[in-house]
Amino acid sequence: MILLDASVLVRYLRTSSPTIREVLASASCGICGVTRAEILYGARTVTDAANLRVAMDAFIQVPIEMDIWDHLGDHLASLRVKGFPTPFQDVLLATIAIHNNVEVWSYDTHFRTIQAAVPALRLFDGPLA
Repeated sequence: MILLDASVLVRYLRTSSPTIREVLASASCGICGVTRAEILYGARTVTDAANLRVAMDAFIQVPIEMDIWDHLGDHLASLRVKGFPTPFQDVLLATIAIHNNVEVWSYDTHFRTIQAAVPALRLFDGPLA
């Protein structure tokens, strides 16, 4: 499974990229609550939010288990000590991916920074467009 970051869904929604669509359709892709929340944050209308929910429901829904929170705290501390301030939601997504032994697909450069401090993070090399 590939765990999707909001940046992938946003890029696809803005461009309707056939190469991104191909991966989304052919691979086992999942999202978690943090990605759902980020996507819904960008909804402009109630109808838009409803359509986004339907679209996100097509993916595997990855739960956030309780023991992830301690690992998240460890990863955040490791990044802080190394001088890499990183958005909470990105470190959470990375921690969920590590916990589930899956790759993260993101167009956000923060994930390379996280991987430098937390080498267990695996990143999917998806299409650029």
